[in-house]
Amino acid sequence: MNVYMLIVSQTIFYIVSSVAILVVGVSLVIVMYYLICILRDTRNISSDINETYKKVKRNIKKIISLFSKK
Repeated sequence: MNVYMLIVSQTIFYIVSSVAILVVGVSLVIVMYYLICILRDTRNISSDINETYKKVKRNIKKIISLFSKK
């Protein structure tokens, strides 16, 4: 009986702690994003995402072209 209670309590502890770590991580990412936005004086998320997408796409094309030349 005690072994099963220990297993159940440890399982619940691991589930709760992993959810708490995920919540803290996501909130840290959101806080860091808004701090960067305040420093850059922009809060338009869609324009930032579009700029980042274009930069990543351009860099991937450069990398692919470097490998395709050989």
